Amino acid sequence: MNKKMFFGGLWVLAIAAGVAFSYDLSAKSGNLSYVTLANIEALAQGEQPNVDDCKKDPNYDCEALHPTDPSQDKYRENARW
Repeated sequence: MNKKMFFGGLWVLAIAAGVAFSYDLSAKSGNLSYVTLANIEALAQGEQPNVDDCKKDPNYDCEALHPTDPSQDKYRENARW
C-alpha cells in the first residue's frame, strides 16, 4: 500500500510540475517579436483602402485608416467611397 501511495504522489507531483512549466512557457511567449509584428504589418498593407478611389461628394468625407499606424491614415474632404 505504501508503494502505491508513493508512486501516486510522485505521479501527481510530476503532473503538477509539467503544468507549472507549461504555464511558465506560455506566459513568457505572450510578447510578439519584431519579425511577427513586421509580418502583421506587411499583411495589413494590402487591406488598406486607397483614398484616391474616393468619389467627390459634398456631403461626405473619405477616410482610410491604417490598421496599426495612425500617422499613415489618409483623409479626403468632400468625397465618399
